[in-house]
Amino acid sequence: MTKDDGMSPEVQRMIQEAQAIMTDELMEETLRSQVAVDPSHLTSLLDLVAIGITNGAWRNSCIENWHAEGRLSDGDMMRINSYTTDAIRRRLKGWCVESGITSASSTALARTDVEDVDVLAGRLFRWLTNAERRLPTGMTLGELARSQEDLEEYEDHADRVLGGFAGQMEDRGVRFGLLRTACHGALACSRWWAHPTWPDRVERFIRVLDDATSAHWGIDGKRREKLGAEPPSVQDRDILRATLLVSPWKLDPTAAEWVVDAGIGYLRPETGSTSD
Repeated sequence: MTKDDGMSPEVQRMIQEAQAIMTDELMEETLRSQVAVDPSHLTSLLDLVAIGITNGAWRNSCIENWHAEGRLSDGDMMRINSYTTDAIRRRLKGWCVESGITSASSTALARTDVEDVDVLAGRLFRWLTNAERRLPTGMTLGELARSQEDLEEYEDHADRVLGGFAGQMEDRGVRFGLLRTACHGALACSRWWAHPTWPDRVERFIRVLDDATSAHWGIDGKRREKLGAEPPSVQDRDILRATLLVSPWKLDPTAAEWVVDAGIGYLRPETGSTSD
């Protein structure tokens, strides 16, 4: 893994100054106030860390360009992003077990070795960049990339991001690195699966599906009309709810596309709600 992405000394200095302002306490308060997450609760913190890593090392890369080119649909992206988040979360939890981490408190994380951090970053890098890794859409990463050049472009991006992830933990401590990545996930991806607000979003979505008068559908329900008939797996609300809550990547392609087109990511907040 590399930490040097070719930035000039001036840019590196500016980043260092910005990071110096960030403290564990500031990020802890951000998590408490913005998403009501206890930063010392390991499972809750890892959920957000997994989202942050997925967004940084996967989604915000040439993958998004491939999406824009039509290689992946919006429904594909929802399934792949949630699948990737889950896979990274499982690897984070496995790493915590191996490293003896049972709490996200500063005391518990202070005992984590730098070598353990490198093991984690390397493990995530190898999984993310494995050309034979099969995506929930059925194709492999290599097939999605279409060329060795495109695959290497993604590898370079993942290397930089994960190198930075490991580097900040080595420089500022494991807790700092996890908190910073968790804040990224919490603030940049509030509409994602595994975010603390996702269960409420799913429940609201299920409700508006059966409310043709909901403001979500626009004036006179025009948006709802344009969607067309619901796929069979959307018609069964109990199955749809359970799949969205637990494993959105298991939605069939037609249902995933319909759900995204129906605006699950753009629900209007209900009165008194702070979910969006």
